[in-house]
Amino acid sequence: MKKILAAVLVVIFVTAGIPFLIISSFVSKDNTGQNIEETIETIPVYIAEEDRVEEMNVNQYLKEVVAAEMPAEFYPEALRAQAIAARTYLINRINAYRVSGIPEEHKGAYICTDATHCKSWISEEKRREMWDADKADEYWQKISDAVESTGRLIVTYNDEPISAVFHSTSSGFTENAKDVWGGDVAYLVSVKSEGDDQSPRFQDEKNYTIDEFKKIAEEKIEGVNWDNYIIGDITRSDAGGIMSIDIGGVAVKGTDFRFMYDLRSTNIQIEQNENNIKITTKGYGHGVGMSQYGANYLASIGKNYEDILKTYYTGVKISECESFALN
Repeated sequence: MKKILAAVLVVIFVTAGIPFLIISSFVSKDNTGQNIEETIETIPVYIAEEDRVEEMNVNQYLKEVVAAEMPAEFYPEALRAQAIAARTYLINRINAYRVSGIPEEHKGAYICTDATHCKSWISEEKRREMWDADKADEYWQKISDAVESTGRLIVTYNDEPISAVFHSTSSGFTENAKDVWGGDVAYLVSVKSEGDDQSPRFQDEKNYTIDEFKKIAEEKIEGVNWDNYIIGDITRSDAGGIMSIDIGGVAVKGTDFRFMYDLRSTNIQIEQNENNIKITTKGYGHGVGMSQYGANYLASIGKNYEDILKTYYTGVKISECESFALN
């Protein structure tokens, strides 16, 4: 069996293992069995870039997540869907960590700003600096409206907040959680995602010489043997993503292969000749849950945030979480 280098394993764990950990460990009670009822006005956030914890107003934090995660140019209903997904993800994590304990890397905070571990985040000040000066007020108002207009709304399944994972761009179909992270999740199943081909990240291509491809494999995989072939059997998910690929006689997970070769997704087509290997990818990200560019397309044709969220999270409801303060 393959033995991926430690650095690659760390990346894969935080980008793939953590979402499923939260999915499988969520409950709506604390570790004494009591319902969690207090109002959440502020939360401790570990700012990974500065190695410090800051107590933040929860709605300001959510605005800064939305500002980091989705372009402000997107349609308002897509931004609202993103705000609800971010709020749901946050309450899911808070409740899960109250049971399982806060991970050491969070330094006592419920959430962090490392996008490979939690969700992207950028301060309002820095976000404004990155926008054109004549657009900054307009864009921040759109993001603020997305968070404030959705109030306490979250996405629930069987009356529990879901793990509202999302990604930039799908390949045209989202992935089953089980095909990416190894466990069935009723609301995270493959669905058709329209409009992703409008994303600037929809398709990418990388080319390697045979020697370059082999060198990367030899650095990351133990036991490869090139006597018979370079690339063998490939197993794919319902959405077309690679679940397993045979490299030099060693079966490698599709997620491992993606990170080894720094690919945008696991939805990969490979063309090999005697001198080169061309890898074409569709989509960007793990492919599970809401596609952000798909959400924007749905908003562009008149769908509202509820339509968008129910498209990507199967069998869910939009509910109010009374724990969230509104200011």
